[in-house]
Amino acid sequence: MFESSHIARKYGMKKCECPSGKMTRFVEPCLLFFLSQKPSYGYELMKELNLFGLQKTKPDPAMVYRTLCYLEKEKYVSSKWDTKGTGPAKRNYEITLKGLSLLHVWAKTILERKQVLEKFLKKYKNSFKNNKKYPKPAGKNRGGGQK
Repeated sequence: MFESSHIARKYGMKKCECPSGKMTRFVEPCLLFFLSQKPSYGYELMKELNLFGLQKTKPDPAMVYRTLCYLEKEKYVSSKWDTKGTGPAKRNYEITLKGLSLLHVWAKTILERKQVLEKFLKKYKNSFKNNKKYPKPAGKNRGGGQK
């Protein structure tokens, strides 16, 4: 994925060196948010995560179910088996009041982090405006050299 991205090609990078390219913990507030809208089951929650744009690939079912299991163990969600209808039984999850409180804490934390990230990006953008502070990326030079 990263290897074929515009950024990788532009800077001649083989792989992402960022220590935190994935946001696995972000699945938790997403699941809590979805469940705050309506009770749901694992497969439907995975579809919601996919539509949310969390990852370019489908969410890992094991990670989603591990997170749901953790949230249930800590009493942030509750679940019950739905045996109605055709097909296999489904485990329906529902957010609890404790889970709703956790969702609000997550939202506050995300907002604070967003502000820090926006400040970083603003400073970064101003610092590297017009590409004056760093050389052109390594790789094929067009026109014979760096500016």
